[in-house]
Amino acid sequence: MALPRLSPMPWGLLVLTGVYFVVGKLGLILGFSSSTAVWPPAGIALAAPLLLGYRVWPALFVGSFLVNVTTEGSVWTTLGVASGNTLAGLLGAFLVTRFAGGRNVFGRARDIFAFAALAGFLSTAVSATIGVTSLALAGFASWDRFGALWLTRWLGSAAGVLVVAPALILWGVDRTLRLTGARAMELALLLGSVVVVGLAVFGGLGSAWVRVYPLEFLCVPLLILAAFRFGPREAATCVVLFSVIATWGTSRGAGPFVWDTENESLLLLQAFMGTIAMMTLLLAAVIAERGRVEEALARAASIVEFSDDAIIAKTLDGTITSWNAGAERLYGYSAREAIGRPIALIIPPEPGDELPKILAQIARGERVEPYDTVRMTKDGRRIDVSVTVSPTRDAEGRIVGASAIARDITDRKRMEVALRERDTLRYVASLAAAAAHEINNPLAAVMGHTHLLAHEVDAKARERIDAIAAAASRIAQIVARMRGVTRVELTDEAPYLPEMLDLNKSSERLREHQRL
Repeated sequence: MALPRLSPMPWGLLVLTGVYFVVGKLGLILGFSSSTAVWPPAGIALAAPLLLGYRVWPALFVGSFLVNVTTEGSVWTTLGVASGNTLAGLLGAFLVTRFAGGRNVFGRARDIFAFAALAGFLSTAVSATIGVTSLALAGFASWDRFGALWLTRWLGSAAGVLVVAPALILWGVDRTLRLTGARAMELALLLGSVVVVGLAVFGGLGSAWVRVYPLEFLCVPLLILAAFRFGPREAATCVVLFSVIATWGTSRGAGPFVWDTENESLLLLQAFMGTIAMMTLLLAAVIAERGRVEEALARAASIVEFSDDAIIAKTLDGTITSWNAGAERLYGYSAREAIGRPIALIIPPEPGDELPKILAQIARGERVEPYDTVRMTKDGRRIDVSVTVSPTRDAEGRIVGASAIARDITDRKRMEVALRERDTLRYVASLAAAAAHEINNPLAAVMGHTHLLAHEVDAKARERIDAIAAAASRIAQIVARMRGVTRVELTDEAPYLPEMLDLNKSSERLREHQRL
């Protein structure tokens, strides 16, 4: 089941303005004077441009303007505050898009760190600075309290970004609900536990001993469970639920963060919730990354195991460390027989420096071009193989061994030999055809003159001329056979070419080929 997408068109912008206004008014109710330590609209101002694009800025500006103009301050002051809030959201969205993966920011731990620094702390400083300065210039805030007001607005906005924005972004990216069977029951129990623990710690139940013991950390196991069992989206949702309950309880004077004033209490709470939010998201991202890595490793292992090629890993001293099924089929040794033994096991015994040279290149980090060589099987056969070698590295990037992929090219080598033999035969055939052409003309003259002389000499001379004519006729047959070679398709007749060139053979095959 997929949740509906908010359209960035006029009706969607109107809805966004309304949501911003309602959430902003709730935040200001918990504040004091013109600043508040609870400002969840900062999360909306960041998430909306990331999900819908920068063209939603009018909705953010109008929503912020309405919140502030109906609370305290003049129109001009409110314009300054609204401009700062809108600018902070757009700047945060730009920085996250540019440096932290955009809407996919919560997929990697390093992007989450960048998100916290750029969107959580840097961009919110813009809204706090512009907002407090506008209020101070208009006389609605004292310059003596500039620092305190700035810290309050900044921390409230930062907490809104760190707590609210992740849930909005994650649900905006993936709105599919996978709630079936036991999975739905498990999620319901988790959310129920969050509510119960949140009310117990922040709702005033047992408030006398809550102040004594750090029971606020009872929420940590549930957030860890959410990260492990459901991933970043559900974990971020649990953080928001905890934050709502904790803010409600703290504003009523209950929970472990109650301090001398309501503002101080909420500041402490927001610092805690921001920290918990980042811890939960980081843990969920690390778990998700580990899952992706394990899945990739499983796929790679499956590819290696079922590959037709022989894939062998070895240390820099040539000791075999892995041996796949393709290597077993190609070389005849089982993995148990090969692993732990030197790679020389499959290298012919002739003197050579192939193995030391290759391992030395790998150790120096040099590229090894694919090459053809010969290997030995378990039963002593020599096989032609094409080998590709690449380095293997440890977690710190140091070269610790080599991986070799070998492919049987015996059939290819045989084909290359056959092609070379065919090319040789073609060359011989061309020479034979050329020779036949050169012989044919003088031979025709000899035969013509012998025919004429046979009628002009006596009987004894005629016998000799007849012998010459018979020899010339024999030579003519040979020439005809040589010329016939050029009409033979070598792919079909190559096995018979030597026979055709044998002058003592019958010309029957030539006549048969000519008939065909």
